[in-house]
Amino acid sequence: MKKIVPITFVALLAVGFVLLFLMPKSQVSEAENRRLANLPGFSEKALISGDFTSGLNEYLNDHFPFRDMLISAGDGLTSVLKHNFFKSGDGDIQVIAGSISDEMGEGENLNSAEAPQEPKEKLPEAAHVEVAEEADYNRGGIIISGDRAMELFGYYYNMLENYAKKVNAIQEAVPDVKVYSLVVPTAVEFYSPVKYHTGMRSQKEALATLKTLFREEIKPVDAYTYLAAAADQYIYYRTDHHWTARGAYQGYYAFCKAAGEDPIPIDDFNSDICAYDFVGTLYRYTKSKMLKDNPDYVEIFYQPVVEWSTAFYSADMTGEYKADVLSDVTRTSNKYLVFLGGDHALMQIVSKNKNGRRLLIFKDSFGNALVPFLTNSYEEIFVVDPRSAHLSVSEFCAEHEIDDIIVENYSFAISNSAILEGLANAAH
Repeated sequence: MKKIVPITFVALLAVGFVLLFLMPKSQVSEAENRRLANLPGFSEKALISGDFTSGLNEYLNDHFPFRDMLISAGDGLTSVLKHNFFKSGDGDIQVIAGSISDEMGEGENLNSAEAPQEPKEKLPEAAHVEVAEEADYNRGGIIISGDRAMELFGYYYNMLENYAKKVNAIQEAVPDVKVYSLVVPTAVEFYSPVKYHTGMRSQKEALATLKTLFREEIKPVDAYTYLAAAADQYIYYRTDHHWTARGAYQGYYAFCKAAGEDPIPIDDFNSDICAYDFVGTLYRYTKSKMLKDNPDYVEIFYQPVVEWSTAFYSADMTGEYKADVLSDVTRTSNKYLVFLGGDHALMQIVSKNKNGRRLLIFKDSFGNALVPFLTNSYEEIFVVDPRSAHLSVSEFCAEHEIDDIIVENYSFAISNSAILEGLANAAH
């Protein structure tokens, strides 16, 4: 009898591994509404740094046999326990991805009597937005609700932990430089049917958990709150996965608040519509007639403070070519390219603000719409795409006398292997 249990356990493990390699692999988890991890590439460097084992762990977590069925069963059990056992007078107890939320109360610490906290600035309330009860289209990790398409989000704790590890390493490499983390939530958080942005699909909870994983020297930028407050405005495209210029302004506003600066009011900028017929990435994936018949428009906010800008093919600033902060997009269907002209390995921007402040921003494509607003705060900005630029952050900051670093990504990009590898390499 004593031998039956271990033999059975080993047999189940063996069957599990066989099924892992034989069963077809999904790219998207319907249960969690997110893209699944790819099998990481092996190298001696990745093995030593821990990136290979971390990536392999994510791959195994994402592709074990009958995963969606087990997750669905787990969600059902959690729901039953939550509604029948975990009740309090103040509402349901929330457990966020294996971590404790940092919003459990204010002032309850041993030193609160001796050192009272100054009152915090009152944050804006979320705007009220009507959402449908069910999506009209749900396929390949994308839903359409009304005339808006949205990528489906889901997360797990290891994903957040891995991203925080990379940002923490950036800060450790340059302890004398102020590091900000800005993770941008997406439209699905504010405009989708409720089931697509609650529980393990909630970007609000994911970002709250992520905040607890950063080193205390890192300053999180709360873009979520300001985007939620403006959700009744045109802050996300409906046919494309990016935020609009008005959405990016909310990111700029949130950064200024985190940095202790006064943001320029949005009405102080001159604006214009550069395109009325933009259909973006989500239309290209879905070919939805609803999206095609309801194209987006692209608004820009002029930044007269910009003095000049240029781009380079590599982070060592070789292979220079022309790139504007706001580009002409009359000859391309991708109107989002108006912002910086798209992604570059490295872009250098110099403004008329002769305040001596220099910024290095690691960013994905969401950062392209954000950077123009940041020119109002810095004399010089170095814009780096970690997917294509290879640099040592400590050497770069020393050479260019960098004051601040922003690590910006939208919520899906924090598990992107190319971005994670780029950030890890920069910290070494």
